[in-house]
Amino acid sequence: MNEEEAELRAEGEPSVPVSIWSRDERPRGVVLLGHGLCADRTHPTVRVPAEQLVERGLAVVAPDLPGHGVRRNGARGPDEVAEAWQTYWTSGGPAALRDEWLRILSFARGRFPNARVGYFGLSLGAQYGVVFLANAPQVAAAVLGLFGAEPAPRSAIMHACAPRVCCPVYFVQKQSDELHARERSDHLFSLLGSAEKVLHSTPGRHGDVTPEEYARACGFLAERL
Repeated sequence: MNEEEAELRAEGEPSVPVSIWSRDERPRGVVLLGHGLCADRTHPTVRVPAEQLVERGLAVVAPDLPGHGVRRNGARGPDEVAEAWQTYWTSGGPAALRDEWLRILSFARGRFPNARVGYFGLSLGAQYGVVFLANAPQVAAAVLGLFGAEPAPRSAIMHACAPRVCCPVYFVQKQSDELHARERSDHLFSLLGSAEKVLHSTPGRHGDVTPEEYARACGFLAERL
């Protein structure tokens, strides 16, 4: 697996560091892979699916998102990172992340011009992934999950964006998720506007996604890209 790094720069916009994994300069698909809270593009929850996707002939582009990885402001612990993210999210973060992911999408399509595009994001990667997918009809398929929404009027952003997600979606759910209860992830899944969507629910807690479960999710993307 070849790995390289790049930095997306645009006037007036924050620079975005990304890692690119591929085995073929002309892959049939490229997957944009979003990390979770307090993780980054080097985390095992990114590298494990990235390796499986590359094995299936796809390329992967994974960024560090604001407040994470090399974009973390100072050596802060998980609680501080989580608090800073909540502040960011409620202070214009969804719109900023939408624009940032559209830049990443443009970069990926330029780097692999003939490849179909997919998205993979669990936990926090599903939170901003829903916002991105609602604004990116070019994406051919996605993996989401380990995140939820409450009934209206709560979770307003998810209620606004999830029905606009139109690509096929594979949704990962853990039945004893201590961070996003099963009824909340059920609700988010029900909101998705995709004509084709699969809910894969298995026993376990939030962090108990196994290599086999990653493989099933990656296989879903590979089949559609």
